[in-house]
Amino acid sequence: MTAMPAEANFSDLINKPKDTVARMQGTVRQGIRLHRRGEADLYLTTAERADQVTELVGTTARILVVLLREKENDQRLRPLLVKTFREAFPWVHFLPAAAIREFLTEFADTARAAAELGSVAPLAPVIASWKATAEAYSDPELAKSLLRPTEDDFGTAEEPPAE
Repeated sequence: MTAMPAEANFSDLINKPKDTVARMQGTVRQGIRLHRRGEADLYLTTAERADQVTELVGTTARILVVLLREKENDQRLRPLLVKTFREAFPWVHFLPAAAIREFLTEFADTARAAAELGSVAPLAPVIASWKATAEAYSDPELAKSLLRPTEDDFGTAEEPPAE
């Protein structure tokens, strides 16, 4: 089995489904990226493999939540979790300590809820928003201007246009 992810065009799946699925099953990931013209790629895998990934995410999230919630673990484990998150998300370096703890908690809570839904999609905006926050903190002038209190009332916000 190859460790490289298999790739094919979506039309290959339509025109040669058995060959394309055989390529998928010959990979460690047991999946294949299907390229579509003008559309987002798809990823095809077996239901068993998708269930395994969902179970792994759920279990990992539950473990993380327990580690974060236990008060007696706070002094011993929280520094290790912060260190782990700094390795996984190098941009965490720019966040203040309180924000890192908030990110840890929000990540764990969202991961657990997402796992119950069988989807990791809710984690993407959590990571993206905290990464944007870290980016703002990485620029001292920007952070200073964003954290400065405002005295102005900017009025009623306009309703966003309907899609």
